[in-house]
Amino acid sequence: MNQSVLSLALSLVLTVLLSSCAPDNELTFGIVTDVHADMLPDNGERMEKFIDEAEIKNADFIIQLGDFCRPRESEKQIRNIWERFAGEKYHVLGNHDMDLNSKNEIIKAWGMPSNYYSFDNNAYHFIVLDANYLYKDGEYIDYDRANYYVSMDYRAFINPEQMRWLKDDLNKTEKPTLIFSHQSLINVLWGVKNRVEVHEILENANKKAGFKKVIACFNGHDHIDFHREINGIHYFEINSLGYQWINDTYNDTACYDSTALNQFAHLNKVAVYNDPLYAFVTIKGNKLILKGVQGTWFCSSPEEKGLPEMIYGCEYSPSISDYEFELK
Repeated sequence: MNQSVLSLALSLVLTVLLSSCAPDNELTFGIVTDVHADMLPDNGERMEKFIDEAEIKNADFIIQLGDFCRPRESEKQIRNIWERFAGEKYHVLGNHDMDLNSKNEIIKAWGMPSNYYSFDNNAYHFIVLDANYLYKDGEYIDYDRANYYVSMDYRAFINPEQMRWLKDDLNKTEKPTLIFSHQSLINVLWGVKNRVEVHEILENANKKAGFKKVIACFNGHDHIDFHREINGIHYFEINSLGYQWINDTYNDTACYDSTALNQFAHLNKVAVYNDPLYAFVTIKGNKLILKGVQGTWFCSSPEEKGLPEMIYGCEYSPSISDYEFELK
């Protein structure tokens, strides 16, 4: 056997060996957000459908993006359904999770490692952020037992310690990274107030790495369906499992009987979705594919109630859109 043939044979053997040891880079995870366990009469059934779908898809993990359930008996059903999923499960803190409890109490109840943290799965890195801080008079204050019901100017900040941690965590990983938060990193009305600083950290991480290290960011909180790409990073607003909050201007009492209206105090203030909404994200090769649920309104829509249209990026919708992007 001549040298060139031998070299080619060795090269082929090496390629086969390396490919057999290479990780399977395809990954699928499920996202649900803004469950608000005590808000709708059928929230248990809605969560069951999400968990059933996660099991059918054999999801690598599931994650909820906040406003989930509190550690009290009336909301125990949702937590029990969530725990039925046998795979990895992750939590993001939402503002309403601290309506009745301290942040530390919720972290303990859900078994979170911390209020912000990161983890790896397959060939990817994931970061969970916590924007549940008030910022007033130069001080960052944890959300705690509904203390955030103050001026919106003081709400939804990420504290400096967490900013430093985010920068350091991104520097340490060589894996493509996805980020989860409750509040939006792009929404000008309800998003993270110091989001520009977050953008700088994410975009600098990409420049320093020489490749798109930060792929995408996902959030809940706003109960809307929206996507925008900014400087090569995809930002997804994931809609609520069940409804859009309208407040007293909606005042729809025709959709539920008196028993439900008495048991669930805010039913007349929400526009409910017929279908439970959730999403599954698959990263395969150089593609990111998000599959949502295209739903309809239950009973009456905000438009049918005569409510004005919201501004771009904040429109009401009973769906989560499908997306497919090349990861360049």
